[in-house]
Amino acid sequence: MKYKVVPDIPDEATALASGEFYLPVVDLMMPLLQTRSLMAGMRLGLFEALRSRARTAKEVARELSLDAEGVELVCRVLVCAGYLTRTGTQYVLTELARKHMLRDGPLSLSGFAEFNYLSWEWIDKLEEVVRTGRGIDVHHTIQEESAWRSYQRAMLESARFEAPLVASLVPVKEGAVRLLDIGGSHGLIGATICRRHPGLRSEVLDLPQAIEHDRDLAREAGIDDVVTHRAGDALTEALGADYDVIFLGNIAHHFAPEQNLALLRRAKESLTPGGTIAIWEAEQPGPEAESDIFGDAFALYFRLTSTSRVYTAEEYAGWLMSVRYQDVQILRSPMGPGMVLIAGRFAK
Repeated sequence: MKYKVVPDIPDEATALASGEFYLPVVDLMMPLLQTRSLMAGMRLGLFEALRSRARTAKEVARELSLDAEGVELVCRVLVCAGYLTRTGTQYVLTELARKHMLRDGPLSLSGFAEFNYLSWEWIDKLEEVVRTGRGIDVHHTIQEESAWRSYQRAMLESARFEAPLVASLVPVKEGAVRLLDIGGSHGLIGATICRRHPGLRSEVLDLPQAIEHDRDLAREAGIDDVVTHRAGDALTEALGADYDVIFLGNIAHHFAPEQNLALLRRAKESLTPGGTIAIWEAEQPGPEAESDIFGDAFALYFRLTSTSRVYTAEEYAGWLMSVRYQDVQILRSPMGPGMVLIAGRFAK
């Protein structure tokens, strides 16, 4: 998949095909302004102001005590992005915006938009990371409570997209009752696995600085009936025993290979016979793979924001096999581009 300029009219297609169109200028400026307009639209309340009816930029600006010309310019960019439409001088939310940009939308990304201000600061370190090879360990650089709250909410909102897919892929033995969700934050993915397998309950093991926000989000999401939380660092904390499923979602890229191997060995000791280990992760594209904005951008982002990197599916699977898990599978879905699930089974 690619993210690129798409012409709307024949003249634009001709200009792009000519090779003389100033495409690099567009690539360097427009994605930045589109992204920041989405963030500003959320933070400044533009989407909420358009919730009930079509309005002019002047009307929105007056209600929110903003500059009318600035609101107009941001709204026009949001039209180009597909989040607003315009009739005359009035703007109205598209279904895309209603679904994702309202705070109570069915798949709201209001928290993710706010979290993007943190990501904006991290991405500013890209050149430094490329020069030194040392990524940002974001879990140890986030200090403010508000930043942790924003981070955890963003993780919940993004998990709403992937949780049903992951739950459909994770193999669970009959009669399973206990799941350990390592680094699971809010616990939505583990909870969705539990909903798919009645009788199964999930325990999240997460960092102490995240855990209170995790519990609040679990209550808000209505999953606290199947999810509990325990504070601890997965690399040092005793995992416990008698789990039928151990799930590691979007956490392996934070750890070095030897740390992942050690964690998987300890996890094996915590599983019941026939129990499942499952890793859900971004997948590092192989050297011969076609470039893809999902896989390659995820790999770059996680290289930037962790002290490790995204691994290939074969590396994840190789760790499970080296620790002697059985029936190791690599599972992908077109609904989860750039992501992969690797599952294995503990057999005595």
